Amino acid sequence: MRDLLRKWFLPWTAEYLFSDDRQYQKWLQRRYASMRTARILCLLVAAVCLLAGYFLNRRPIMLLTTVPLLLVLGLTMAMEQMEAVMDGQDYT
Repeated sequence: MRDLLRKWFLPWTAEYLFSDDRQYQKWLQRRYASMRTARILCLLVAAVCLLAGYFLNRRPIMLLTTVPLLLVLGLTMAMEQMEAVMDGQDYT
């Protein structure tokens, strides 16, 4: 269970779970691509909530934009760590 959580939430520290470095790099690149897609989708959801709230004159809908924007922030921070590992830098 610990290894699964490490793969999902801290992928840049999961190198010891793979026997081959090339396999780990390929997995890390796939994970990075999926996180990039999720980040774009969150930005689209935030834009739709903001526009809908503006045009419908509903403040609570506009406040919903904070949820996907916080997700974007978290994804971006994780992606920066993954980029450092893929470039061979220290991730700490």
